[in-house]
Amino acid sequence: MRAFLTRAIGFLLALGLPVLGQSLVVPKEVQAGRSMVLEGRDLPEGRFPMVLEGPEGQETLEVEAQKGRFQLELHPKVPGEYRMRLSLPAGALEARFIALAPATPELTREGLKLPWGLLPLPPGGWLGPLVQGDKVYVAQGLLVVETSAKEKTFSFHFAPARILALRPGPEALLEGDWVLPIPFPRVPFEGKEEDLKVLGSLLEALNPPKPWPYYAYWTLDPTTLTPEDLEAYGQDLLARGHRPELFFGQPGVARMAEASRLLQEKDPEKALLLAKALLRYTPLFPGSLAFFQGTAQYLEAQGHPAQALTFFEAGKILRTWLPPRLSLLPMALWTLGLAYLGLMLYLLLYYLPAQLKDLRPIGGYLGGFWRHPLLRLRHLHLAYASLGEGVWALALFLALSLGFLLQGLDAQVRKELFAPPLDQGTLRTQKAQDWLRTLPPTPEVKALLGYALLSEAPKEAQGLLREASLPFALALRGDEASLAQAYRQAPLEGPIRTALQLGQDPWGAREPGPTLRTLYLTLLQVELVRLQEDPFRRFMQLDTPLPERLRPWVFAGFWLLLLYHLLTFLLPRRRTPVPPAWGLLVRVLVPGSLGFSSGLGLALLLFAAYGLLALLKGQGPSFLILAYGLHLLLLVLGLRRHS
Repeated sequence: MRAFLTRAIGFLLALGLPVLGQSLVVPKEVQAGRSMVLEGRDLPEGRFPMVLEGPEGQETLEVEAQKGRFQLELHPKVPGEYRMRLSLPAGALEARFIALAPATPELTREGLKLPWGLLPLPPGGWLGPLVQGDKVYVAQGLLVVETSAKEKTFSFHFAPARILALRPGPEALLEGDWVLPIPFPRVPFEGKEEDLKVLGSLLEALNPPKPWPYYAYWTLDPTTLTPEDLEAYGQDLLARGHRPELFFGQPGVARMAEASRLLQEKDPEKALLLAKALLRYTPLFPGSLAFFQGTAQYLEAQGHPAQALTFFEAGKILRTWLPPRLSLLPMALWTLGLAYLGLMLYLLLYYLPAQLKDLRPIGGYLGGFWRHPLLRLRHLHLAYASLGEGVWALALFLALSLGFLLQGLDAQVRKELFAPPLDQGTLRTQKAQDWLRTLPPTPEVKALLGYALLSEAPKEAQGLLREASLPFALALRGDEASLAQAYRQAPLEGPIRTALQLGQDPWGAREPGPTLRTLYLTLLQVELVRLQEDPFRRFMQLDTPLPERLRPWVFAGFWLLLLYHLLTFLLPRRRTPVPPAWGLLVRVLVPGSLGFSSGLGLALLLFAAYGLLALLKGQGPSFLILAYGLHLLLLVLGLRRHS
C-alpha cells in the first residue's frame, strides 16, 4: 500500500499538479481602497515568487512560507478582478478575488449611509455628503458632522453663520457670501436667533462633546449651565475677539440675566454664578446697570457686603464705558424754547408802540411791507433792541438750534450703536468691518477699522491705527512713546494700565480697544461730517420728533430766523422812545426784563421758564413763584434807584 501511494504522489508531481492540501485563501469580494489579507496554507518552507494581475497591470511579489504558512497584506486600489499565481516546486497555486467599487456615501431618511453602516441623523435639511478622501461631511444650519468612510468615528464643527453649501477643500459657503475652511477658525458668531434654534435641536439629538463655541451655550436653558460650561463659554467669547467694553445685544445674554433674577430666591448660588459670568464676560447688555445694581442690593440684603461691593464698584466703571447721559436734554430744550419765545415776545411788545409810531408814515405795521418793503426792513422789532438784547436773543436761538440738532444726532447715533452690527460685543465680525468701510474716512473711523483688522491684517491695521490719536490706537502701536501718550490721555483705562504693569481692572489683562463711549463719540463726529456734506438731506433723515412733512419747513425756518437775527445787527438802531407806562407794564409781566442787556435777566428768564415747565408737569408752582418774586424784587429796587 505504501508503495502504491509513493508511486501516486510521484505521478502527480510528474504531471506538475500541487500536492493535495496546499492552498491560497482570499475573500471572494473586497472593497477597493481597503486592505485585505492573502493567506497561504500547507506550503513547503522557503521563498517563492507570486504574480499579481489586476486592472492596473501585473506585479511580481515574493512570499516566504514559514511552518507551511504565510500572510500578505494587499491593497487593491482600483475596482476589478485580481488574480494571483504562486509558483511552488510542486506546481502553481492560483486564486482570484473581485475588488468592488467603494459604496458612495448617501443621505437617506434614516441618516447617512456609509460603507461601514448607517450614521443616524435627526431630520432636517442636511447638505452633502461631501467626500474628501476617507472623510465625509454633512451639514445643517450651523453644524458640520465629519465622519470616516472606513471606520465609525465622528467630529463636529460649529460654523459662525448658517451654512449654505459644502465645497471641496473642505470649505463651507456661509450666509452672506462668506467662505471659511473646515474646521472653522474661531471667529465671532454672525448668525441669527433662528439658526440657534435649529442648532439647539441638533445638539439635543447628536450630543457632541463639550466644550462648544459660546453661541452654542445660548441654545441651552441658562439654569442648566455648570461652572465648567460658563468658563468655557467665557473663554471662547474672549478668544473670538469679544470685549467687555462693547455692547452685547444678543437674546442669549438677556436670557442669562433674566434667569439669574428668577433664581435669586430658588437657587441663590446658581443666580450668583450667572451674574458673575455676565459681569466678567458680557457686562454691557440691555438693562445691565440696573441688573448689577439689583444683584448688589440683593447680596447686601443677604449678608454678603464684600460680594455686593464687587458689583457696585464694577457698575461705576461700566458707566464710564457707556455713552454720555443726555436725559436732561429734552427738559433743557423746552426751557430754552420757552425762554427764547419769552424774550422775543418781550422785545416785540416792549418796542411795539415805538415801532408803530415810526411805521405810520410808510403804511403801518403790515402795509409797509407792500408800500416800502426795503424801508420796512429797517423797522424790524429787533432793530429797536439794544445790542445786549440782540446778542442774547441770538445766543438763545443758536443754543436752542444746536440742542435740537444734538438731540437728533444723539438719537441717530444711539440707534446705530445698539443695533447690528455694533451690538455683538465686537468689531471683528465681517459685517462690522464692512460697515466701518462705508463710513467717512475720518481718523477715528480709521482707528476703529484698524483695531477690527488687527488679527486678520496686522500690517494694514497698524497703518490705520497711526491715523488717529485715540488712547487705544496709541496703545496698540507697540512703541513706548505711544503707550506713554495713551496713558496720559486715559490713565484709568484697564488695558493701558496693564500694559504698563500698573495693575488690572476687574476684567483682567486684555488687548487695548475701543469702549462703547469711543464708538458713540466717533459716530457723532461721522454724523456731523455727513451733515456738513449735505445739510438738508441729513436733517431730513435725523431721528427727531418732528413730523416728516414739517421738517422741510423747520429747516427753512431756521435759516430765515438766523438771517433775521444777523440782519438786525446791520440795521441802524431806532431811537424812538417807549412810553414809560407801557414799558413798565411789559417789564412787570416778563421775568428778568430789567437785565436782558447784561445777561442777568436772561438767567432769571430761564429760571422762570423752567418753573413754568415744572408747573405744567405737576411739580408745583414753587420755582415759578420764586422766579417772579426775584423779578419783582429787582424791579422795585430798580424803580427806587431811578426815582
